[in-house]
Amino acid sequence: MLICLTGGGTALAADASSVKEYQVKAAFVYNFMKFVEWPAKRFDHTNSPLIIAVAGKSPMFDTLALAIKGRRMNGRELLLKQVATPEAARAAHVLFVAAGQDEQLDGWLREMAGSSVLTVGESETFGKRGGMINFLLESDKVRFEINLDSANGEGLQISAQLLKLATTVRRKK
Repeated sequence: MLICLTGGGTALAADASSVKEYQVKAAFVYNFMKFVEWPAKRFDHTNSPLIIAVAGKSPMFDTLALAIKGRRMNGRELLLKQVATPEAARAAHVLFVAAGQDEQLDGWLREMAGSSVLTVGESETFGKRGGMINFLLESDKVRFEINLDSANGEGLQISAQLLKLATTVRRKK
């Protein structure tokens, strides 16, 4: 699998035609977590798990389950949950909202407000509507954009390394 978010930006995108799209996206989500710092208040203890939620039914759930199986992030166990409602996702640290949830997107994002949940999506308007990291397909490659204002507004710190790899970083000028 071709995913490397370190190394001077040499792997800005992965070839979606040679690797299934959701495998690429799952690897990116796993790697995004390495470059995001959550407020300490989001974890009850130093060994509290890092929870990833997937909104609704999406191939991302099973793909992420395989990608994180047996892995830890900064010493924390990784837990994956499929959630049907925005309220159920508030306990998560990362929320993936699939393109099929576009009609309910504003509700998902509104419910996450104030909860310091890293929101990741894959719809054309996700970043513009307040989502934090949005996947894009460009020339059969999976790329991503970052809405830095949304992330910072929730107390999340995104590493400069990750910002350099994004095709677009949305922020107030």
